Amino acid sequence: MTTLALQRTGQSSVNILKVILWVLFLGPLIAPLFVATGLPLVADSGQLARDLLSTYICPTPAKSYYLLNQPMAVCARCWGATIGLWAGYILFQANQRIFQHGWQPLRRFLTLAWPMRLLLVVLPFGLWVAEIGGWSSAPLWVLVVNGALAGCGAGLFFCSIWPGLRPRTSQ
Repeated sequence: MTTLALQRTGQSSVNILKVILWVLFLGPLIAPLFVATGLPLVADSGQLARDLLSTYICPTPAKSYYLLNQPMAVCARCWGATIGLWAGYILFQANQRIFQHGWQPLRRFLTLAWPMRLLLVVLPFGLWVAEIGGWSSAPLWVLVVNGALAGCGAGLFFCSIWPGLRPRTSQ
């Protein structure tokens, strides 16, 4: 009975992670589409999302892709980070499936203590600082790749500490 409860808790935790990833992925796309509708409450909510994210989250909101002549809610780098988060989640899940067959590509990363894993995944964020400070005219595709690298590392880290995702050590 306890094992079944733990499995359900782990599964609901994984479902919460998937919802968060979908919101992060679709939110920046939906906001400009809402603004483009011109409908009073819908357009206002899209503009509110853009204003909040560009003020408090996104370091360079002017470097956004445009959908229907409206800027996305975040810059290309932040959009790349959401793509990287998904890539990290998919890599982690693939690693878990391979692990069940006796091979684990992420074994070294996962056996590190969590502070060391955190230090490793923070390193690609240094590219953000270098790109923002030193290459302000970088094309948007470079920002996407830069964000995806950091996002992938962050995704691997969060999956490694997320309840219900780590394999049991007895496997």
